[in-house]
Amino acid sequence: MSQYYKSNRNPKWNFNPNGKNNFKLSRSKIDLFLQCPRCFYLDNRLGVARPPGYPFTLNSAVDHLLKKEFDPVR
Repeated sequence: MSQYYKSNRNPKWNFNPNGKNNFKLSRSKIDLFLQCPRCFYLDNRLGVARPPGYPFTLNSAVDHLLKKEFDPVR
């Protein structure tokens, strides 16, 4: 485990081949493995989760501008 990264996850949760496992495998974890095996390893073995996705600020901005533009026509 890195001295710089402090995971919020309990270390007993991660996969441990040498000891008792509390390893949890779900549909989303299998999907993560199919998308990116490296990310799956980092998440399950080291406890480094993927960063959250980007918010939809661009979509919201475009939606707001289109509504503003077409309000007089509606």
